[in-house]
Amino acid sequence: MTTPENEASRTMMQMIAAKWVSGPIHVAASLGIADILAGGPQTIEEIAGETGAYAPYLYRVMRALACVGIFIEQDNRTFGLTPLAGCLQTGAMRSIALFLLSDWHDQAWGRLAECVKTGKIPFEQAHGMPCFEWLEGHPEAARVFHEANAVKAAGSHSAIVEAYDFAGIETLTDVGGGYGALLIRILKAHPHVKGVVADRPATLQSARQAIRAKGLEDRCSAVECDFFEGVPPGSDAYLLSHVLHDWDDERCRRILGNCRKAMGPDGRLLVVEMVVPHGNAFSIVKLLDIEVLVMGGGRERTADEFRDLLEMSGFHFKRIIPTGESISVLECVRK
Repeated sequence: MTTPENEASRTMMQMIAAKWVSGPIHVAASLGIADILAGGPQTIEEIAGETGAYAPYLYRVMRALACVGIFIEQDNRTFGLTPLAGCLQTGAMRSIALFLLSDWHDQAWGRLAECVKTGKIPFEQAHGMPCFEWLEGHPEAARVFHEANAVKAAGSHSAIVEAYDFAGIETLTDVGGGYGALLIRILKAHPHVKGVVADRPATLQSARQAIRAKGLEDRCSAVECDFFEGVPPGSDAYLLSHVLHDWDDERCRRILGNCRKAMGPDGRLLVVEMVVPHGNAFSIVKLLDIEVLVMGGGRERTADEFRDLLEMSGFHFKRIIPTGESISVLECVRK
């Protein structure tokens, strides 16, 4: 007979032992096995031959994944794709698995308990420097990091374009715009808008390549920007997409203050973020809040916390515009 106590214990064990699944997922993602099996099932010896893996260990990893629906084991130790395994293909969620399950990411999370006691930032305690500084010295990790974030954000880009009316904007600067994917999507949907991707030098080459690939060189540029020091002036609207959640309130006020200085008296600020809901129901943003804490001491915020932060930074908080995804657009104007 199943009792509530037994059910609770079973659920807790699944949570505790989650790395028994996530570890093998990282192995499969690292070896690109979902890409290899895209052409059809293969034996474990064939997979091992293509990946350079040790077949006896690889078989046990694949068998473990198959028992939770990631890959399927057929006769003669042959494995094929399942819908879940398809998510680990390149261009799907492979980069997310490589990022979130990487050793360097795990090392930061391993310092969480210590930092809950001390108030220090886990990533900095694990690696001796801030995350974005560390990434600049580790280009392959940076590539996976930015690719993973682009994949995570892809669905939200359409939702933002559909939810917000950009009709009144002539020039839009995407502050911390990364590779420019969101701004490019906005410009493609609104031919009257001109754009600027403003970010650190390490991302600008990829941003310019993306701009050229979409034929937007005449309407969009990519410029160097350290948003803690200043923001390119001259646009009538500024966009901060998934930027503020990376930082504590003090550093957010510096970013927002620089945006305010860059814009004219009629300037508009658009903040794209998740908003923490009230209550105890499941919310992915409450889990993401721990991720940004670990990586840089950032935080997800409630609507009231956003309102206070923006008002204290010289903006009038006008409205929150929900989208079809988990993110919202917070529209603000300069006071």
